Amino acid sequence: MSALDGAERLRMPAQLPRPSGGIDSDTPFGASTNWVASPGWCVDHLLRNAGIHTCPPPRTGALLYASLHGGAAANVGYLKSLSGDWSQWTKTNAPWECAVQGSSAGTTKAEYAPLVRAVNRNHTDGFWYEVWIDNTGVTSGDRSIDLSLSWVPANLTPVYTTLRADFAAGTVTFFNGTNATPASNSSTTWTVAALTQQSGRWHFGMWLTFSSTGVPTVEGTVQYPNGSGLILLPGTIGSAVPAGAMGNVILRIGGMRVEALQVSQLAAKPATRDEIMQNGRWKKAATLDAPDTPLRVVPVISGSAWEAITSIARATLSTAEFDGDGIFRWRSRSRWSTAPSAENLTVTSERELASLTITEEIDACRNHCSVKWANWSKVKANKSWTKAAANVFQIPAGGSFSIAWSIGDDELDTPPPFTYTDALPDCIRFVNANTDTAAMVYGAVEVGTRRENGTLVLSMRNRSASAVWLRGATSGAASVVLLTPSIDSGAAPADNWSAAWNTTSQQAYGVQAFEHDPGGWVQDSASATSLATALRTAGAYPYPLLGNVEILPDPRLQLGDVVRVVDTTGAALNTLAWVIGIRTAGEGTAVRQTLTLRATAYNGVPVDAGLTPDPPVDPAVTV
Repeated sequence: MSALDGAERLRMPAQLPRPSGGIDSDTPFGASTNWVASPGWCVDHLLRNAGIHTCPPPRTGALLYASLHGGAAANVGYLKSLSGDWSQWTKTNAPWECAVQGSSAGTTKAEYAPLVRAVNRNHTDGFWYEVWIDNTGVTSGDRSIDLSLSWVPANLTPVYTTLRADFAAGTVTFFNGTNATPASNSSTTWTVAALTQQSGRWHFGMWLTFSSTGVPTVEGTVQYPNGSGLILLPGTIGSAVPAGAMGNVILRIGGMRVEALQVSQLAAKPATRDEIMQNGRWKKAATLDAPDTPLRVVPVISGSAWEAITSIARATLSTAEFDGDGIFRWRSRSRWSTAPSAENLTVTSERELASLTITEEIDACRNHCSVKWANWSKVKANKSWTKAAANVFQIPAGGSFSIAWSIGDDELDTPPPFTYTDALPDCIRFVNANTDTAAMVYGAVEVGTRRENGTLVLSMRNRSASAVWLRGATSGAASVVLLTPSIDSGAAPADNWSAAWNTTSQQAYGVQAFEHDPGGWVQDSASATSLATALRTAGAYPYPLLGNVEILPDPRLQLGDVVRVVDTTGAALNTLAWVIGIRTAGEGTAVRQTLTLRATAYNGVPVDAGLTPDPPVDPAVTV
């Protein structure tokens, strides 16, 4: 009989988004905007791809999804830029797992491109905005959130449709207009008194549809912390939106904790509370420590998802495991920061311990620890690289077409192009006939991009009832030009080092150096210093290892647990130790469990009592 653990669910090829938003010219450099992602965010993304969830997952038809679990990057779609303070991440009072706490000034902001630029004509689908918020303890400052979709017509002047929830005012407002400042546009407002009265986990959903002439109609729902909810009745807002496609998604956060943002294109509005909240469609099967290491650029990965997770764990001194209940647990280096004072479990020996193998080696001593980190402060994304095609292709009504280009590790994620009359960078042309004088077609073809098996795939789907042509302005001219953000071959982050050391240990054991290269997973000095300090704390003194400790079998034991080992007779042992190895074997009805343990405290600095150490070189020898 073979038994497989949860890691077998993670054997698919590893793939992570590589957004350019962190090094975009619109993103200021600094500690507040370092948080494009984090090692924990990357692990969470890999788990989600395998169906292992920590919060409500992307819906079928998701155009944008951002978990906000330790990074502003989109899991579905593309992060273009961020501004304001993105450095506050918390698990305390997060709606589900982890959340960003926005600035009380209301200036925490991110701009995204959708995975597919959906159109606002030629279909009966709707667009579902949703977000989870927790307002516990937030009683002052800006307590609102804006979620805006822009729609780009023929003249490239965006029209913004915006959902705003304002906890201070007790209102939900929908805006529609060409001004990037929502309050300057036409609006309708619903009063939601509970926003000023209840605290806890909220869900906001807004359903947007367009008539055949572009008139927007919205209706929404608010799900309260106490389990009740409110339906926001339908209404039409402002002028008709011209025919076009979705531009960008803009998120602005006040002082609340926000998680699991998404925008989906659906055939029907989620109707029941279970459909709105996705109850019964997912199960929380993982938990992760609070993020502690920001990433401005997501490193390149390879191998399987499980191999990528284990390499991230080694790089950041974290641990990744599936427990006996099948729950994935990601623990950061904070678990090693202080010696434990209490045990998770008490275990007793199978029989009295007549002898015990204890090792304590100076080779395990590391009292000068250096960590390399990648400094991205001087690197910006090169936005002059393009991928062009002069394809001429007829896309029938309801039909699809795609083009693929090879893509390298130095090329970052490429958002879909905009439909426009000229094939400028970041634009694509669709016309109603295969002639130079054919009219442009807007609001008909959905355009998307994705990475797939080493290629960049541009997909097109004609939602109209008539054929359209992908075609340049003249025969042989470019019909599409993608703007591909990249890192120039001559540009690279500077290699910096941070160190931590223990002089007392160095006096006793000499300088024992250790250099740690995290392979790009540390990108700021504070995180590098924290990691070096954790390595020094763990290695400044040789901690005893206890091998082959046979105990009464206990199925609750997990790697990384702190146990109290008790043997009242043989070895008279009563000590705390980390579990770093578990071996379980069975024969017939008998089960044997043997542990490898690492002590939680060292035996003290050696004292050469009554000894005179020899000098390093024999005084009698002359060279």
